[in-house]
Amino acid sequence: MLLAVGMLCFMALSFYSGFRGEMPPAVRTVCDVVQVAGSCVTVVRGWLVQRRDHRRKLLDPPTPAEFRRAKRAEVRRSGRFAYAGRGLLVLAAPVLPVFAAWCVGWFAAALTVREYPSEVGARRWLEAHNGQSRTS
Repeated sequence: MLLAVGMLCFMALSFYSGFRGEMPPAVRTVCDVVQVAGSCVTVVRGWLVQRRDHRRKLLDPPTPAEFRRAKRAEVRRSGRFAYAGRGLLVLAAPVLPVFAAWCVGWFAAALTVREYPSEVGARRWLEAHNGQSRTS
């Protein structure tokens, strides 16, 4: 996951550099300042979005069957998003560094949790079913 985020940041900065090269020097400086400020804000925003979503999911964790269904649906959708995203990269070049910063914050928050909602749901499901088998 860290390698993917690193590649995303490299690509974002490469696309932005190409876009930036066509600007006059004064506009380039303003755009760079806006990118830095926007990236600082969005890295924090990405972190907060992920943590809030994680807390919400921990309150009602999925059972193993629900988790498998959700993963299957996510995999089916990912191909379509990958094809659609390629064309948008060229159009989004001016804001890709800000988007990459949001992704860095989101992934950093996702990688630093103690346990995932799917783990909590699986543990609760296992505890419920172990309790039933002992009483039977």
